[in-house]
Amino acid sequence: MALVMRYVAGGRWELGAAAPTDAGRLLGAGMLLAAGAAVVPLFFGQAPLQSTFWEWDVPVLGHIEFVTSTVFDVGVYLVVIGLVLDVLRSLGAEVDRQTQEMRARG
Repeated sequence: MALVMRYVAGGRWELGAAAPTDAGRLLGAGMLLAAGAAVVPLFFGQAPLQSTFWEWDVPVLGHIEFVTSTVFDVGVYLVVIGLVLDVLRSLGAEVDRQTQEMRARG
């Protein structure tokens, strides 16, 4: 929603300054992480998307817990952000182009 509001406030140039990354790369990285989280448990004889829980005691940080489903969640997050950026840039660019043409005409 923040990216949409940034686009509404300043157009495609403001969106480009806020998120200067390629939407396709975000989509690809997200799909790779999500698919990896689904496939990696198969190599260990578990079901797809099987979640594993790890705990560590780190001297400075203390007790740390990590669930492997977090990797899948990060992948989905990257897919959503990449998709929003792609939609805003493709659809929004056409709106900006039409607005510029109308201003040029008069």
